[in-house]
Amino acid sequence: MKSIVVYQAYGPSFILEQNLFSVLSLFRQHKDFTQVEKILIYTDNQPYFASYLGSCPQVQYEPITAERLAAWRGDIQFVHRVKIEMILDAAVKFPQHNLFYLDGDTYFTKDPSDLLTQIDARHSIMHEAENIVNLGRDPLSKKVAKFLKKFEFEHAGKKMQIPVSMTMWNAGVLGISPAFFPSLKFVLNLTDQSYSKYKKHVMEQMAFSYFLAAQSQILSGADYVHHYWRQKEEYGTLIREYLGVHANLNAGLKNFDSISWPPHPVPKKSFYQKLTEKLFKG
Repeated sequence: MKSIVVYQAYGPSFILEQNLFSVLSLFRQHKDFTQVEKILIYTDNQPYFASYLGSCPQVQYEPITAERLAAWRGDIQFVHRVKIEMILDAAVKFPQHNLFYLDGDTYFTKDPSDLLTQIDARHSIMHEAENIVNLGRDPLSKKVAKFLKKFEFEHAGKKMQIPVSMTMWNAGVLGISPAFFPSLKFVLNLTDQSYSKYKKHVMEQMAFSYFLAAQSQILSGADYVHHYWRQKEEYGTLIREYLGVHANLNAGLKNFDSISWPPHPVPKKSFYQKLTEKLFKG
């Protein structure tokens, strides 16, 4: 089953540039489009993308208006709620295709064909596992764990509690099968409930992590997509300069492999690495 690749690209110019660059990287790495049916760009500035990409048959635009954004942010006025509504909208438009959503601050590092073929009724994709909530030692994990211990949520008329032992995944990449489309409303509802009680930016991520893990095996997309959320300023400068010099799709593709990427920050050991070391030492 082919995938619909979904982007949300609205607002400031640097957001548009990030999304355009991510789209460019997909064209570079997935040249034959054997696993991608369409690139669906939700944007308030279609001319910006069209002037660079031209009349690509693989690209479809969906208008984002101020009214639509306000509605999608909901009563809780949560910016990341827009992502869920966008995915729900894409699911209605393409009910027979997998959806592969990416944040703008991403780019493909290699052909994602193998990754996309793994999305099915038993497997979903998120970017990478960040930690197990109650074992995280960072301040945010401790606060989220405290919140989950304290509050109950409602689902289908019943009380439920999210276990603090859940794994928090980064939601900058999401691969979702049509088998899960009917339950996306639960992700939205859980986000509404949690953010209204505790206004932290990870509430939508927590909802996706819990929901997808409950219904599928989550696979990491980190080997195929680099998510540079820790280095937005560095990458933003590089992307702006590159797109300025290579001002259309053909030029961008021709010199893509010559890009000198910023060095990645020295990664901290993941939760799983620390846990493994601790077990072996014990």
